[in-house]
Amino acid sequence: MIVQEPIQVIVWDCLNNYEYDNAIFLAERLHAEVNSEETAFLLGTCYYRARRVNEAHHLLKNASPSLPQARFLLAKCSIELKYYKDAELVLGTNLDIVASEFGEQAPYALQLLAKIYNITERRSKAAEAYRKALSLNPFMWKSFATLCNMGEKIDPHVVFQINNTEFSFGVSTLVNLVSNSENISFVNSNIPNSNTSISSMNNVTPNNIATRTPMTMSTSITPDTQAPMKRMHSVFSGVAPIPFSPSFGMLPMEESPVLYTPTLTDSNEQKAIPKIVNSLRAQMGQLKDAVFSPAPRCTLGPAPRRSSRLFSNNNSSYSVKENNKSPSRKFVAPKSPSRKNKQRTAKSSIKSNSADSTEKNKGMETVTPITPKNSNGVALLGLMKELGEAYKALAFLECKNAIKLFQDIPPKQLSSPWVQTMIARAHYELAQYEIAAKIFAEIRKQYPNRTDGMDIYSTCLWHLQKEAQLSALAQELVELNRNDPIAWLASGNCFSLHKERETALKFFKRAVQLDPDAAYAHALLGHEYAVAEETDKALASFRTAVSIDPRNYVAWFGIATVYARQERWKASEVHIRRALSIHPHSGVLRCQLGLAQAALGKMDRALATLERAVALDTENPLCRFHRASVLLRAGRPQDALSDLHHLKDIAPRESLVYYLLGKVHNKLGNSHLALMHFSWATDLDPKGTGGHIKEGFDPSKQDDPPERST
Repeated sequence: MIVQEPIQVIVWDCLNNYEYDNAIFLAERLHAEVNSEETAFLLGTCYYRARRVNEAHHLLKNASPSLPQARFLLAKCSIELKYYKDAELVLGTNLDIVASEFGEQAPYALQLLAKIYNITERRSKAAEAYRKALSLNPFMWKSFATLCNMGEKIDPHVVFQINNTEFSFGVSTLVNLVSNSENISFVNSNIPNSNTSISSMNNVTPNNIATRTPMTMSTSITPDTQAPMKRMHSVFSGVAPIPFSPSFGMLPMEESPVLYTPTLTDSNEQKAIPKIVNSLRAQMGQLKDAVFSPAPRCTLGPAPRRSSRLFSNNNSSYSVKENNKSPSRKFVAPKSPSRKNKQRTAKSSIKSNSADSTEKNKGMETVTPITPKNSNGVALLGLMKELGEAYKALAFLECKNAIKLFQDIPPKQLSSPWVQTMIARAHYELAQYEIAAKIFAEIRKQYPNRTDGMDIYSTCLWHLQKEAQLSALAQELVELNRNDPIAWLASGNCFSLHKERETALKFFKRAVQLDPDAAYAHALLGHEYAVAEETDKALASFRTAVSIDPRNYVAWFGIATVYARQERWKASEVHIRRALSIHPHSGVLRCQLGLAQAALGKMDRALATLERAVALDTENPLCRFHRASVLLRAGRPQDALSDLHHLKDIAPRESLVYYLLGKVHNKLGNSHLALMHFSWATDLDPKGTGGHIKEGFDPSKQDDPPERST
């Protein structure tokens, strides 16, 4: 008969060491022998981590799970397979009930539920679930970022603070324990493996899971004969330690290992690591003896449930009885450090068995908590407040403020690739493509395998018409990972710049195929369709983008430009106003609004809008070009000359500038100058196809404004 507990430990050991095939083999053997919900969950976890999601989903669905951790995993599989209704039924719909049922895992369950609501376009319910997740755990950055991206007004100073009483394991307790990490004890027998270094303590194990139903051996294991609890020190500052292996039950051992107990001085100086590793290796040897013993002393059977909580405020509840008849079961206090003011020792007394509870308590190990002046957890929340303020500003496209806030971040964080990417994105949103491209290029140089933000980088290069750099970027990204949609977006931009429409469309379609939920990919595909004059397909792509992300102003702008090409000016104005409500500081969007107003005969409004557009984006030639064209249509050709001469200096090879100059001189009666500029325009663009400075239409071709006015 296979003994469940040791096999579970070995399976988790394989998972922690990324040996998924071996983990699956052993978990399948265990599940065949012991067909229970716990073994189904373990096997499902192996399947999921090995990316065999269909198998995990089928297994757990047939198991009809009731344990929260199994339900959570089934919901994750269902979402990945797009069975959203099934996932919602598994998690539940009442947020308060979800929070209570899933315990420590509740914030993550709520975040999954919010994702379902978002996908199914129930965005108010999604926002409520994300807020609930944050109220339970202020470290849920993803929930905060998603709320900002949804346009929800959320205050980082309120979110990122320890003021919750709802979170089941108590975030404030967690922060205190992180700060007083020498006092942390782990519940149950979390057996480490001999190959796992201390730095792997952040591996995911079942102790991350919420409410567990621990299982113990049917042999009689009393508190007096159980192995002493292991007191492990986190070698990370500000990170909660995670046990190496599951705590479904205790492994019976002939003798309890003597574990090293690090002091505060040892922990701060990380001198304890070799001693802890040696201690863990010693315990692993005993684990092997228990697992591979020819005659195991235990059999599977029902047992009382244990507490599934990792931490507690009550230190006495984690005390360990010592038996004076078994010296090997004592905690051996480490030698004190040389500095007296850094001494931290754990005192324990040994008492014989007695009915007097007071005498028993005297025999338990007691630990006095130490409160440092600075809490690492609180410091982390302080950093998250700063980052939250900056990210919120960027999400609401207050880009100048976002840049300032990000630049005020501490130097180590400021130099990180994520922060630099956010700063580059802010410059991109301001149409400061040169600055954004330089930042992205530096990120690319330091982190050549990082792809986050490279789609925006490729668009910057497209605007700057840097063909060689864009081509090199696209090739490198495709070679790095052919299954990354960002690589194909960059390739699409590259061929779009070369005006190879068919190939560009092919690559944008590939990006959408790889990530159907990427709103930006759908928007770029729509713009390419629009340039290729496939208006129906363009509108379909833009509408898909805004259904995924209603705040994707690029897609709203695309719809407006399509309607403008169809001379449906009223519809164009409506949609460009929708885009402006999302990004009110964009000169390009305001410029498009001015064109729609001019086409509707609202000349005064159009000129005021275009003046505002030029003021917002003084370096953008498109805004000046369209202001000049509207001034010409409004009967003010002399005023248009200054903008056109400025454009002639910054874009000397732009045919449309010379064409419009020819029209202005023709209005002014300068026939020879008009013919000269028309000739230059023809030389620069013999086919009259226009260049990048004009997007889709030229209202200056209409000498008289339309009659209608609204």
